[in-house]
Amino acid sequence: MSSSESGRQFINQPRLVVGEALEGCARLRHPDGSGVRLSDPASGMRLVVRDDWARDQVALISGGGSGHEPAHAGFIGAGMLTAAVCGELFASPTVDAVLAAIREVTGEAGALLIVKNYTGDRLNFGLAAERARQEGFKVEMVIVADDVALPDNPQPRGLAGTLLVHKVTGALAARGAGLKEITAVARRVADSCSTLGVAFNVGRHPGKPREQRAPELGLGIHGEPGAMALELGSDSGTHGVHAVMDTVVTALVQGHSRKDVGGDLPASGHLLLINDLGGCSALERSLLLEEALTHPSLQALGIHAVVGPQPLMTSLDMHGFSLTLLPLDSLLEEALSASCAPVAWPGVQPVTPLAHFTPSQDAVRTASDEASDARRAQARADCRERAARGVKSRAGLPGDPQVEQRLRAALEVLLASEADLDRLDAISGDGDTGSTFASGARAVIEALEDCELACGDSGELMATIGKQLAHGMGGSSGVLLSTLFTAAATRWKEQSDPNGQAPMSQRWHDALSHGVARMQHYGGASRGDRSLLDALLPALEALQSSLQTTPSARVDWAAMARAARQGADATAEMAKARAGRSAYVPSAHLVGNSDPGAEAVARVFEALADAAEEAAG
Repeated sequence: MSSSESGRQFINQPRLVVGEALEGCARLRHPDGSGVRLSDPASGMRLVVRDDWARDQVALISGGGSGHEPAHAGFIGAGMLTAAVCGELFASPTVDAVLAAIREVTGEAGALLIVKNYTGDRLNFGLAAERARQEGFKVEMVIVADDVALPDNPQPRGLAGTLLVHKVTGALAARGAGLKEITAVARRVADSCSTLGVAFNVGRHPGKPREQRAPELGLGIHGEPGAMALELGSDSGTHGVHAVMDTVVTALVQGHSRKDVGGDLPASGHLLLINDLGGCSALERSLLLEEALTHPSLQALGIHAVVGPQPLMTSLDMHGFSLTLLPLDSLLEEALSASCAPVAWPGVQPVTPLAHFTPSQDAVRTASDEASDARRAQARADCRERAARGVKSRAGLPGDPQVEQRLRAALEVLLASEADLDRLDAISGDGDTGSTFASGARAVIEALEDCELACGDSGELMATIGKQLAHGMGGSSGVLLSTLFTAAATRWKEQSDPNGQAPMSQRWHDALSHGVARMQHYGGASRGDRSLLDALLPALEALQSSLQTTPSARVDWAAMARAARQGADATAEMAKARAGRSAYVPSAHLVGNSDPGAEAVARVFEALADAAEEAAG
C-alpha cells in the first residue's frame, strides 16, 4: 500500500478536529495586526469573529459545515468577512449559533448573511435571520447557487463562487456602502457566476477509510455523486490533465451560457477562479492553470484575471479542482482587487501573454513551507452537573410507563440502525443520516434519564422532545423534526380537553398532522419528493382511517407501521428526489435504494407497534 493510501492522518481525535483546527488558526494574526476571536467551547457553538470589529459598517456573516477550509473562517478580516459560523464536518451550524453571530457583530448598518445553497444552511441561516429581524436587527440574506453540473437541478449547489461574493461585498462594506447596495451587488455576483468541478476521489473523513469512487464530473463538496463518471485511461499522453480540463471547460461554458448575465459580455471580460478541492499538489495546480488559460473556449470568453489556483473551498483532501467564471465590470474589478487582511485570499492576478527569454545561466529556484499544529483539546460542559440540576427541578413531572416504554423502543431502534442508515445515505448523500438520527435519539434518552420528559403529559412531552432535537440532533433533519414536535405541542395545548371527552388518538392525529404541515411549510418538501415524509404521511393517513372506522379506538400502531413501511419501500422506485442533498444526485444512484430518512421513520413505527403488541400481550 502506498503512503498516500496508508490511512495516516495528522489528527488527535476525530471528534475534536474541528475545534482544534479553529484554535490553531486563531493563534495567528494577519499582516495588518488584526486577528480573530473564538466563542467559548462551553457554549457548544463555533463562532469566529474579527477582533478589530467596531460595528460601524455592514457586517458580513457566512459559514456552514466544516471540512471546506480555508472557507469560511480563513476569510475573516478587514475587506472580507466579519464572522463565520462553523458547523461540524459537512453539517450546517444551528439556528442559535447563527443568531448568536448576528447579535455579536451587527450594528446600526445591519448585516448580510452569505449562504451556500444547501437545505440545512438555507433553513438555519434563514430562521436565524427571521428571529434577528424580530429583535430589531437589519438583516439581509443572499443565497449562492453557482453549480452548473446538473442543468435540470432546481436547487443548484453553492460552491467556490461564494468566495467571490465574500470578496466583493467585503470591499464594498470597507468603503462604507450601505446594506441595500451591498445586498444588490452580492445578488448580482451570485446570479452571474458559474462553477463546475471534477475529482478523482472523495475527501476522507477523519478517522475513517476513504470511500472508493471512480473519477466524476460535478462531484459535490460533501461527496454527493457527480453528473457523470469519467472514463480515464492509464496513458497520460491521451488521458491526462488536457483531456480532463477539456471536459470540465466544455461543460462549464455550456452551463455558464444558460445564465442570464445581462446581455453582451462586459468589456473587461471574465475572471477565472481555480480552486483546489484539497488534494492537489502545487505542481498539479500549476498545470491546471496552464491548461485552463490555454483552452480555446476560455480564451474566447476573455479571461482577464485569475484567482488561484489555491485551496479555497475544499472538501477535506478531495483530489480534484473546480473552475468558476464571473463576468467583470469596473465595479467588480475594483472590489476584487481591493486590499484585504485575510492571507487565505490569494489576490487577483491579471493574465499576461507568455514571454520567453534565453537564460544566460542556470535559473535559481526557491521554495518555502509553513505549518502550524494545534494541541489544545476542546473543553466541553459538564453534562453530569446539568443532569443533576434537571433531576432536582423536574423530578415531579407526570409519568406514564406505557408511553415511556414505547418511546424507549423507538429511540433504541434508531441507535441500533445507525450503521445501516449511514450506509444507505452514503449512496445518495454524505453518509450521516444514521449518525444524525442517533444523535437525536441520544439527546432524548439523556433527557429521559434526567427526568426531563413528562411522559404523562403529551403536550409537554412533544415540546421537550422538540427542544432536545433542536440542540442535540444537528443537520436539517434536526431542525425539521424539532419543528414537527414543537408545532404539534402547540396544537395539542391549543386543543385543551379538560373533560377528557375527545379521543386521545384523534388529538394525537390532529397534533401530529399540524406538526407535519409546519415542517413541510419550512422545509419545502412534499409527498413523493423522496424524503421521510413518504413514510410519515402514510402512517398518519392510516391513523386517520382507523379513526373514521372507530372514532373512539386506540391508536392502531400496527396499521401505522405497515403504512410507513410501504411508503419507505416505495422510495426505492423514485428516480428523482426534490428535497435534501439527494436532490443533487443522478437517478442512477437513487433507484433501488430507499430514502434513509423514510427508512428511519418506518423502523420507528415498527418499534412502536412491537412495543404496543408486547404491552397488550
